[in-house]
Amino acid sequence: MEWGESPEETAHRELAEETGLSATLGPILGIFSRWFTPEESVAGMAGHAIGVIFDATEPRGTLRTVFGDDTTDAADWFTLDEVRALRHVALVEVTLGLLDR
Repeated sequence: MEWGESPEETAHRELAEETGLSATLGPILGIFSRWFTPEESVAGMAGHAIGVIFDATEPRGTLRTVFGDDTTDAADWFTLDEVRALRHVALVEVTLGLLDR
């Protein structure tokens, strides 16, 4: 989240930066919260990660296929079952659990 951004503004910006897409944001489905140790951090410092998980519909745009040296390696479309079978981070696991409710 950038200084002064609302959670909704952050979601729109991150979606565009990470995938090249935009979408219509719906309600908040849940919150992801995880403390991490210095050993788990790229910066070598302990911290707290918080993610606001929105329902998003009506994706628009063209999925990015070229990425720089930031956090995204690739973006693609998957079914939920395919996502479950992939190696993924804790945020994805929490999101899948919210979608299963």
